[in-house]
Amino acid sequence: MKLKIGELAKRSGLTVRALHHYDKIGLLCPTVRADNTYRLYDDKDVLRLYRIQALRRLQLSLEEIRLILDDGSVSMDDIVRQQISLMEKQASEALSLRDHLLSLSRHLTGQQLPVVDDWLTALEMTVNSEKYFTSTELEALRRQRKAVDTADKSALIHALRDLMQKQVSPENAPAQSLSLRWLQLMRDESGGDEAILIKFYQMQSEETALQLFSGLDQATLDYMVRALACASLPLYEAYCDSEELEVLRQHSVTDAAAWPALIAALHLECVAGSRVTHPRVQELAKSWQALSLKKAGNNARLQKKIQQAFAEQPELRMGIDNRLFAYLQSALKTLAL
Repeated sequence: MKLKIGELAKRSGLTVRALHHYDKIGLLCPTVRADNTYRLYDDKDVLRLYRIQALRRLQLSLEEIRLILDDGSVSMDDIVRQQISLMEKQASEALSLRDHLLSLSRHLTGQQLPVVDDWLTALEMTVNSEKYFTSTELEALRRQRKAVDTADKSALIHALRDLMQKQVSPENAPAQSLSLRWLQLMRDESGGDEAILIKFYQMQSEETALQLFSGLDQATLDYMVRALACASLPLYEAYCDSEELEVLRQHSVTDAAAWPALIAALHLECVAGSRVTHPRVQELAKSWQALSLKKAGNNARLQKKIQQAFAEQPELRMGIDNRLFAYLQSALKTLAL
């Protein structure tokens, strides 16, 4: 059997462009040349293409696949067995996800929020958790979840959303009390790791599936952040007078929700090992300074007081561990140079 490139594309489900690319990078080159200068694919080429597609399902890059096939150490039997193993794993995960979704459907039909463990388990199968957490962190979170009682988290979220919908100010005691309880639950689940806490926020903000399962949408999350900012105001009393505290109070209500995303972006750069002088980090540091100045009502004197409180009061650094704090301070210092 000898096939032209268009025929092979049609029968394999690939595009002609993809096959040309495979030829260009030396992954799949037609070995037969016809009299009219057409290059044709023979049986060995078709078998190699099957191997390529099988290995692609194993999430290997084209370069990795080329090296494996050129080496010849992986047999066709090995590839088929790997495919079978992968399909069995996917089938098992699909069945487990179906069972959890059926359970969630029963909760939602009854107009109730899902049980926390149910939506967390479903989340693990619908969201790429590795996008946010390392394997070590995920394992620690699973262990911690078993040791922590999170049964009232759904009730807390429901109560917070109810306050928001009733337009209760985040300055009010009920909003602050519920938000602080939720924060403590999250800290218990994360084992007190502030870096994991900000990753939770990032995932909650970016993953629609998580918002659906947990009932904690972006609006409720922002409301909670504002309430937590208001709850932290007493920590500034040793640094600010009454007029300055009023400026901070206004910021807590209007702009506090801007901080977590900025912290999350800085955390990503810190973990990636980006230099504090990198343009991307410099832009984040400038944004931090600008938001800090806005928090101070564009008063440079008050901004310095805020910075002093931030440095001396760890409770003000929600989502910022010691490593990120040092990274941020270094980045801010470079702006003054």
